Amino acid sequence: MALNYKLSIETIKQRLEVAHNPNQAVIRGQFFDLEYAFFQQNIRNQNVLVAGSGLGHDSFELARYNKKVVGVELIKPFVDHSNKQARILGLNNVVFQYGDITHLSFRNEEFDSAVLNMGTIGNFDDKQIILRELLRVANKVYFDFYPPTNLGLEKRRKMYSEEKWKNVRIEGDKVVSDDGLDSISLSQKELDTIIQSLGAKVKYYKFHEFSIMAEVTK
Repeated sequence: MALNYKLSIETIKQRLEVAHNPNQAVIRGQFFDLEYAFFQQNIRNQNVLVAGSGLGHDSFELARYNKKVVGVELIKPFVDHSNKQARILGLNNVVFQYGDITHLSFRNEEFDSAVLNMGTIGNFDDKQIILRELLRVANKVYFDFYPPTNLGLEKRRKMYSEEKWKNVRIEGDKVVSDDGLDSISLSQKELDTIIQSLGAKVKYYKFHEFSIMAEVTK
């Protein structure tokens, strides 16, 4: 989820929990079903890095069928929450740590795959730096991005409205709210340029009306 963090950490946590409740967040729930099916098919029996791990939902899913999962998150209370939840779930192959995904402490190619949290790539000014760093520590990088189509923008507006953001609206190529949402689109053409500048390769998977999954390799 893309946020500019006007809200308190506790309120952000509550919003993220709503986003992962399929009874409240129907559109996002449909997306997660597709995303997790993709993970199960393409990321198995691996060492996986989750960059921007949030409250740990993607990491917990990936831990079910992978050797080891490491989540890196910039909000320390989220790290503490996720490690506690992993213990409650009895998952001993997943760990969360505080860190900046532009400067990771891991060795080169320490992971088979890296996963970047849903849609967040569009919000980073330093997309090239982030992807270069993720490609340094992992053989493959997976992430969702939101092309700036009219249909996609409207679907995202409805999705965030379901999640109770205040006054959700479309402004240009992004979806915003009065209370901290800032979901920025990214065109495939722009992403192609970034990937080419890194000397990497990319494969695209159409996921949803508003989202595409990118698989980036060296």
